[in-house]
Amino acid sequence: MISPESVLKKENFDFAILFLDGEELFREIINSPFKFKEDEIGQIIDQEIKNLRVYLESGLQANSRLTFFINNIFIRKPTILGALDYNAGLTIAGIQDFYNSRIKELKISERVVIVDFVSLSSRYGHETIYDNRLWYIGRIKLSNQGLQLLSELYSMYMLAYLGKRKKVLILDLDNTLWGGIIGEDGIDGIKLGEDGIGRAYLDFQKLIKGLKHKGVLLAICSKNNPEDVKEVFDRHKFMELKEDDFVALRVNWGNKIKNIKELSTILNLGLDSFVFIDDNPFERQLVKSELPQVIVPDFPSDPVNLSQWIIDLSFKYFNNTTITKEDKLRTALYQADAKRKELEKSTVTLEDFYKSLEMTTIIKTDNHADFKRIAQLTQRTNQFNLTTKRYSENQILDFMDSQNCKVLSLELNDRFGSNGIVGVLIAKIDGEKSYIDTFLLSCRVIGRMVEDTFLSYLTKVLKDKGVETLIGEYIPTKKNLLVMDLYKKFGFKLIEEKEDKSTLWEFDLIQGMIEGNKWVKIETA
Repeated sequence: MISPESVLKKENFDFAILFLDGEELFREIINSPFKFKEDEIGQIIDQEIKNLRVYLESGLQANSRLTFFINNIFIRKPTILGALDYNAGLTIAGIQDFYNSRIKELKISERVVIVDFVSLSSRYGHETIYDNRLWYIGRIKLSNQGLQLLSELYSMYMLAYLGKRKKVLILDLDNTLWGGIIGEDGIDGIKLGEDGIGRAYLDFQKLIKGLKHKGVLLAICSKNNPEDVKEVFDRHKFMELKEDDFVALRVNWGNKIKNIKELSTILNLGLDSFVFIDDNPFERQLVKSELPQVIVPDFPSDPVNLSQWIIDLSFKYFNNTTITKEDKLRTALYQADAKRKELEKSTVTLEDFYKSLEMTTIIKTDNHADFKRIAQLTQRTNQFNLTTKRYSENQILDFMDSQNCKVLSLELNDRFGSNGIVGVLIAKIDGEKSYIDTFLLSCRVIGRMVEDTFLSYLTKVLKDKGVETLIGEYIPTKKNLLVMDLYKKFGFKLIEEKEDKSTLWEFDLIQGMIEGNKWVKIETA
């Protein structure tokens, strides 16, 4: 139970780190292992878990914004048990494993995030993480490097929780996805297989494919003959990554700066969404200098280090604490979008294009099943986003549970399948007035005119609740100039313009309603 005097109850913090030191939690057992029977150790662990659960429940209840970050435990096992560990009941080695298997029980809320401290200790070794001299002279257990690594670990978990991650991994091919140069060595000469250095590249590809399943978009930017590359994809039996794992390919002899800019345009994503991997230091430096928004990490000099390198890179730039349906299907969603663009090119007018898409929206109100995706969209969407307010998952849940708030999500389906949830509207109600707090659409559906249908549906919901005036706000950023005049387009009246160019708009729901798009059908749930 958190004390009434605790700072967690006095201040409205967002994050709290609760660092669990296994060696201190079980100091008595570690110092005197022969005093305790196996069932007694189990009871001690059970009580520790129960106490921690009560503490977390108390903290979450005291502060509706607070998110706890807690870690699994690592014990260096400085005992004289030797070979008795693992061979004589639940002893020191077993405590760490058993406690960590139980720590999942503390995931009692989306506002509890479990941090993998064991992996950090295993990755760098306890002699790096800890400093015995500091412990004995100052009761400081971790070394300076250990504290730095721990700080970076928590920072990466917090960024992941907030949805601050990159979206696209752009890959070179020669000496990157395989060893050698396909144009010179041929399909049988490149290093890619189950033996030797070829295995390092194969394992590297498998890990990259795992990133795709996490929702990372993969693209290729390589100076090569397209026919040579296609042969590798089609014929090499150890090519783990297939052509359809990528959302876009730029395989030519052109400038990589130009190719990356084209990828940005095709995917409708900013350059700051990209991580570029290339073995060639010249190409890396060129991208760094010409496109500073793109992350360009150094490439391992020895391919045997590729697997650990991509794991570290993934943790730094492509980390997430939750995964949504849209994450798992993201590559397929973008590939379907490419087909829509081909259809648009083949139709004479935009009206013909909209009709041929056969669009249907599914609009849900305060649907708890969608809160993760809704939070994700607020954190990532920049271009079609009127206020660019970022919200965590627990904040979205708070909005949904509020009597004075409506959270609408929009899923768009068409002849090519589902686009997933691509729109969010959050409206706060104050008597006869309602304020649009958040209005956004994913960049993948910009230009489909679904915003008309979405806003029209919101006005009907609000009018049914007795709302007479709808207030909309536009807060300018470097990326959302696209929607600067959106409220003007829908007939809102400008009521205020501030020095920072943000504007307030008003719509009279008594005098009129906003019309939906005639090409988009609505289903509600």
